[in-house]
Amino acid sequence: MIEQELKKMIIERYSSLSRFADEIDMAWTTLDGVLKRGVNKANITSLIKICNGLNIDCESLYYGRILPKQELLTSTPFNENEIDHLKKYRSLDDYGKKAVDALVDIEYERRSEPKEYIQLLPPIVIPSYGHIASAGTGQYVFDDIPPMMIEIENTMENQEVSFAIDVNGDSMEPTYHDEDTLLVKKQSALNVGEIGIFMINGEAYVKELGKDALISHNKNYKDIELTENTICIGKVVGVK
Repeated sequence: MIEQELKKMIIERYSSLSRFADEIDMAWTTLDGVLKRGVNKANITSLIKICNGLNIDCESLYYGRILPKQELLTSTPFNENEIDHLKKYRSLDDYGKKAVDALVDIEYERRSEPKEYIQLLPPIVIPSYGHIASAGTGQYVFDDIPPMMIEIENTMENQEVSFAIDVNGDSMEPTYHDEDTLLVKKQSALNVGEIGIFMINGEAYVKELGKDALISHNKNYKDIELTENTICIGKVVGVK
């Protein structure tokens, strides 16, 4: 299995999984989860960190092969969005690829026109509470967990983001997946149909607010009845 080869490579180079996790700034539990659940189910951010730490090609790893990282002519590595777009592009038929190519050509020409200057805004720094927001059976409250500070793009939409939290489980698929990093705006109430982070008896859930229950998008999971113990922590406003 590719995960066993990956684990062997990590131990050969770093002596232990925990040391490697520290080196790439990743929680040991996240690394362990990737190796147990499979690289093709991992969050793309986690894969990029692992591949950069081992100097291997990220796309090849996703498809079950360990290959040395390829140097680009621009010496600029793909970011997670570019890798995701490339995977989607390769799944298109000829008609779809021609449509995408035409749009890319138009945008490339537009961006190639001379510009006086582009003002870059500094990233927004927010606390991230890691892999504890359950999309399944629930996790303990995270108020006493020291957060890791992360950067997100400085956009109008992200101005309202209060914190980030990782999904744990698959009950919100296909909307959100295990290990997705959710961006959350703190607020104590939601409208029906909105997705948020909720606390029930000291456990955190990510669910859609229904009229009388918290709704799971994966039909294999039962909805959770709303009670006086259900507390809204915030609204999910995006994914990192």
